[in-house]
Amino acid sequence: MSDSSSSKAPNWTRRGFLEAVGRVGGAAAVYETMVAMGLLRVPQAFAGPPQMSSSHGAGKTVVILGAGIAGLTAAYELQKGGYDVTILEAKDRAGGRSFTVRRNDVIEENTGAKQVCRFDEGPQYYFNAGPGRLPYHHKAILHYCTLLDVQLEVYTMMTRANFFQRDGSWASQSVPNRRIANDARGWISELLAKSVRRGCIDDELAGVDKDGLLSLLATFGDVDPADDYQYLGSSRSGYVIQPGVESCGTLLQPLTLADLVSSQFWMGPFYQAEEYEWQPTLFQPVGGMDRIWHAFLDKTPVGKLVHYKKEVLGVYNITDGGLPKVKVTFRRAGSKGNADDTILADYCISTIPLPILAKCDNNFSTEFKAAVSSVPLADVCKVGWQTNDRFWETQDEMYGGISYIEDNITQMWYPSSDYFGKKGVLLGAYNYGDDALYMASLGLEDRLQLAMKGAQKLHPDFAAHVPIELGVSIAWKNVPHQLGAWVDYWACDDATLTKLLEPEGRFWVAGDQVSYLPSWQEGAVLSAHHAINGIAGLPIAKPMAQEGVAMSRRPAPGIRSRTRGLP
Repeated sequence: MSDSSSSKAPNWTRRGFLEAVGRVGGAAAVYETMVAMGLLRVPQAFAGPPQMSSSHGAGKTVVILGAGIAGLTAAYELQKGGYDVTILEAKDRAGGRSFTVRRNDVIEENTGAKQVCRFDEGPQYYFNAGPGRLPYHHKAILHYCTLLDVQLEVYTMMTRANFFQRDGSWASQSVPNRRIANDARGWISELLAKSVRRGCIDDELAGVDKDGLLSLLATFGDVDPADDYQYLGSSRSGYVIQPGVESCGTLLQPLTLADLVSSQFWMGPFYQAEEYEWQPTLFQPVGGMDRIWHAFLDKTPVGKLVHYKKEVLGVYNITDGGLPKVKVTFRRAGSKGNADDTILADYCISTIPLPILAKCDNNFSTEFKAAVSSVPLADVCKVGWQTNDRFWETQDEMYGGISYIEDNITQMWYPSSDYFGKKGVLLGAYNYGDDALYMASLGLEDRLQLAMKGAQKLHPDFAAHVPIELGVSIAWKNVPHQLGAWVDYWACDDATLTKLLEPEGRFWVAGDQVSYLPSWQEGAVLSAHHAINGIAGLPIAKPMAQEGVAMSRRPAPGIRSRTRGLP
């Protein structure tokens, strides 16, 4: 590309811009970009669960469709308020996309593919096939973890030892995060310090203490004021030979500025851990994410309310005896033919994925049908590996965190628990979009071969530590009764989402799919509270629209640094 063409500003359409953001940063990045552009409303802070007396709903019935986090939350709060609650769940387990895979668990896809997990026995050997982390500011889901005594531990989002790999840069080799982060800061600090000293940006620095700024740059970039603020490398970036008893160590040569710029490392998810949703501290339930929904089932009356393998076929707002009701027709999941059972209730809350709900027979209004039908789900795949040893700790000094790679697998998560153990379970792929579509199209063995090949770009001896028969994969687009991961927000508009938050007669939609926190369990909980408040006649918060940001301005911070995916 010529200099003239590269300097020309792109002619963005709003949709094209959001799609570009999504390709680089995923659903969460699109969400924050749309907030910054004034296209979405900002959710209010969690102020506690709905407050009702124990007799508030006496004599009233609610049927909840789906036993994921939203459905279980709604059931828990409603039954506390005296409502008679029934949950219909199409699968033979609760949790929805909160699916933690352990030894002998079966992963079935609607293609006929079937996997049986062969991990070792033990509480540390699990693979979170769905959500895997809880931000500290997701107070609603953390409230239930505390209430239900779900033990949490710190989830490590990033360590400076984690790898970052870009094809065509640094001989396509993996480079530790610390080198890229600190060498980039060093070069930027050198250039800016020299510009300050030479008076090149005096107009921009009017009223700024230049000596103070230079002092900041010296510390920020570890540059030497005594040597014209040159960046000569830094211990922050690591050592060839680490300091010991007889040596002060030998520093690594810094990555060159030219190589850093040509790598375009910032265009990937390098700075993901700087973004609000992923800033420390994050948490995970000890023993797997499914500990949360198991606590709802095992420690509250909710477990007795769930009816499994009940596939909903139709939802109708009707009048019965002169009173408004909701009629739900369903059949045993896996059977064929028409519905063989019906339930009538005063209210219905559906957490069924919207593309599946759109296929259910209904008598919704034209506007509501259009909203339900216009929300697609993202394509996502994951791969889990059990390893023979913890080579990432012993060889690469990584204890948790994520390595990112320019490959179909996209990223590798290292476990944030059982440090210094003998074995472990890695998340060996977490991809989306076209990468996920391709992986989902492969047979099970070919998926693992693809993931193994990608992993060897990060760790060349990966195959020596990881038996391929101990790998499992999941393609969420192929999972029955799910058919995808999170809502593709850039394919929707605010009017659609606002419509879905409103009741359709006595019918409400819930789940992260209709929250402003798509893909997060926090969104599932808050959406359940929203529906409960509507049913119970309690106040529903109406967040104010955020002031828009003109398209000519810089997009929302960090949109290029995000990774996609279920948390």
